[in-house]
Amino acid sequence: MINSARPRIIRPDDVILFLDFDGVLHPDAAFRTKHGIELRAEGNLMMHAPILYDILEDFPIVKISLSTSWVRMLGYQRARASLPVNLRDRTVSATWHSRMRATAREGYDLFTRYEQICGAVTRAGITRWIAIDDDPEFSWPEHDDRLVRCDPDLGLGSKQVQYELRAKLQLLFREGGCGEG
Repeated sequence: MINSARPRIIRPDDVILFLDFDGVLHPDAAFRTKHGIELRAEGNLMMHAPILYDILEDFPIVKISLSTSWVRMLGYQRARASLPVNLRDRTVSATWHSRMRATAREGYDLFTRYEQICGAVTRAGITRWIAIDDDPEFSWPEHDDRLVRCDPDLGLGSKQVQYELRAKLQLLFREGGCGEG
């Protein structure tokens, strides 16, 4: 497993899961306050992280890239540190980082999550990836089936979403010929 707090370069042959936090690992009701990030819904921040860890156990080479607004708000290291250690160790990058060219950072917040992820995919040259996101604006094109869309209130607490994530990971490995998963 990867165990560095610094983002590392993603190699084109890496298998990446782009991970949103809000609406995936907990309900989409997290707010930044003077006391830190607070969940204003039932449950706890990162309450579904154990589910993601259990699913990813069957796919040991999958790496995580953060595609969450937490990175923009808190920075990569603090956002990554919000994850439990077992997921933190798989996390190698984010779609946004402070070393991006100024032109890439300038309009970042105006891009949809899909566009942000596609930018990261293009920069890294990766071909095998999926994303898990609540995509509340339904910005993901219908012809692209690499999104596992979560209900913003249930996130990974939904059995259907868990099934879909596992199925898409299995398909990703079957198509890539990894022999894992």
